Amino acid sequence: MKQLFLPLGLILSVIFSLTLPAGGNLIANNYGTKILVFIIFLVSGHQIGSKGLALGKNFTATFLAAAIISLLLGPILGLVTARILDFPFYLATGLIIASTVPPTLSSGVIITGVSRGNTSLALFLTITLNLLGIISIPFILDLILKAAGPVDIDQFSLLMKMLFFVLFPLVSGKGIARFFKNNNLFSFLPYVNSSCVILIVYASLATSRDAFATLTALEYVLILSGVASVHFLLLLTSFVTAILLRLNSADTKALVFVTSQKTLPIAIAILANIQIDTGNAIIVILIFHFFQLFTDSLLAAAVQNR
Repeated sequence: MKQLFLPLGLILSVIFSLTLPAGGNLIANNYGTKILVFIIFLVSGHQIGSKGLALGKNFTATFLAAAIISLLLGPILGLVTARILDFPFYLATGLIIASTVPPTLSSGVIITGVSRGNTSLALFLTITLNLLGIISIPFILDLILKAAGPVDIDQFSLLMKMLFFVLFPLVSGKGIARFFKNNNLFSFLPYVNSSCVILIVYASLATSRDAFATLTALEYVLILSGVASVHFLLLLTSFVTAILLRLNSADTKALVFVTSQKTLPIAIAILANIQIDTGNAIIVILIFHFFQLFTDSLLAAAVQNR
């Protein structure tokens, strides 16, 4: 049930945004999206703070490689792919944002566990790359988006907003986890996080549902092609890097599944804080999210015994 809650909820959010948009508009017009983003990272901080880490010898080299792949190569792949496929600017913006954000806060670790990989390393990479991404994203995103088209980002403003909406609740949640040791009291928190993501997607789509109709079938094919290209290239690069670093099978799975995935909440937080056509952009980000979950879940099941 837990594994299906988010995917099914996202499907329902799309349906309700098209049929009952009033609720989504109410959330979006009353700072609901920003409040929900804050809650997501508060909960994520609590979940991170309640877990311990046990790392091997190569974690420093693995972290440096993961940071380069996820936070530097990812945005470049997004830009190059959008140019090769001749994306319209606003679709390119969505692909670039999706490619720039750090790894998912939970599914990368979960999928690593499904594949029988090193979940401690996966958790370490997830935490450190998200913290580093808070600082790097405003500057890298500004450079990459300017290369894609005419867009101006207030880097300092975006940095401050990410510090407040991501880092502050993340640290606060970690502090709460240390204060309240009984994790059984918070067993419902994964559903809170997923529910917040579902509501954010619902609100974002409801306020821009006309974007669905404006995209042609060819554009949807282009989006899927671009998303698949970026994700598979990240998977391949991470796998080759693991071979070069001579990582064992468990550590390889952690590196591959964490660095190739991109987090939905931070991508949505960025959309909420820069002036772009969020309707078209969020469609790309949603397709990216669905594609990586579906692909990596199948891949993890296939490599369990390898």
